[in-house]
Amino acid sequence: MPITIKDIALKAGVSKTAVSFAFNNPERISTETYEKIMSIAREEGYSPNPVARTLSNHKTKTIGMVLPQSVSVFFLNPYLSEILRGAGTVCDQEGYSISIMSPFKGIITQTILDAAVDGIIILGVSENSEVHNVLRQREMPYVTIDAPVNSKYVNVGIEDEKRAEELMTLLLSNGHRKIDICSLQSISPDLEKEETSGTLEARFNGISKAVKQAHISKKEQNEFNYIKINAVLSDAYEEALKELKKPDRPTAVFCMADVQAYGFYKAASELGLSIPKDLSVVSFDDLPLSNALFPELTSVHQSGFEKGKTASKLLFKLINGKKCDSLTIKSEIIIRNSVASISK
Repeated sequence: MPITIKDIALKAGVSKTAVSFAFNNPERISTETYEKIMSIAREEGYSPNPVARTLSNHKTKTIGMVLPQSVSVFFLNPYLSEILRGAGTVCDQEGYSISIMSPFKGIITQTILDAAVDGIIILGVSENSEVHNVLRQREMPYVTIDAPVNSKYVNVGIEDEKRAEELMTLLLSNGHRKIDICSLQSISPDLEKEETSGTLEARFNGISKAVKQAHISKKEQNEFNYIKINAVLSDAYEEALKELKKPDRPTAVFCMADVQAYGFYKAASELGLSIPKDLSVVSFDDLPLSNALFPELTSVHQSGFEKGKTASKLLFKLINGKKCDSLTIKSEIIIRNSVASISK
């Protein structure tokens, strides 16, 4: 017969509760008792059934991170990997695992309904998304990253609108009008109802403010070109090649992610175009590689690691029944050498 907690308790001369504490809350018993119980458990080849343990204490000791796209695409964007690394650091400290969840058959709400976790971090949803209703329906503690600030949920983000306004102002003040503005693909097919993430909405608002303040005419605005590109180097490179081969190619490109900018760098080099002489480039993220490019990339510094770490800390507060508020982490434009005034 399989050995049980009762058997371990008898051999160790302790209660069943003490054995349970050894496996679930070791801080509640002495080090001596813990080591004695674990030694006997190893000798007898005993390990607790994780499913039974979850059912008994209603805790999975796991949080979920709901991705904005498939896992295979997610890990091609190093910025998102930094968010995961930050969240994972806190999970290690709390003794939790982290489950990576991509939209089930493209339906992110179904992913949430099926999730066997104690709480969720979700990236890039709007404030009116159906996702919020599903999470509340499940009474699931959750924290968003890069959603609009709203009193109905807890969010971690940056001043996206302000930073986008500053980036666009930088390009406009240098005389650029033929500007490619690179948006990001939507988060999931079931949210494709013309719904943009909070991040994109804020950044487009910032771009609009910069255009208005610079008194850019409608005719000049017609030279702006809005394109959607996945935050994947190969996709960005292919799209950049198309754009830069046009007779009326852009003189500047505004990227929503560094990975998109890297695609334009690669395409420009292949086509014999010089950055910033022939093409100015600005972006968001400020990944470590951005200051290793030649020339170095002007980018908004927003630490993905800090976003993930902060979101995870807030989520554990919610899991433990504590109240907490949304947080805005530090961001700033790092001016480097990828922008030049347009030749007259």
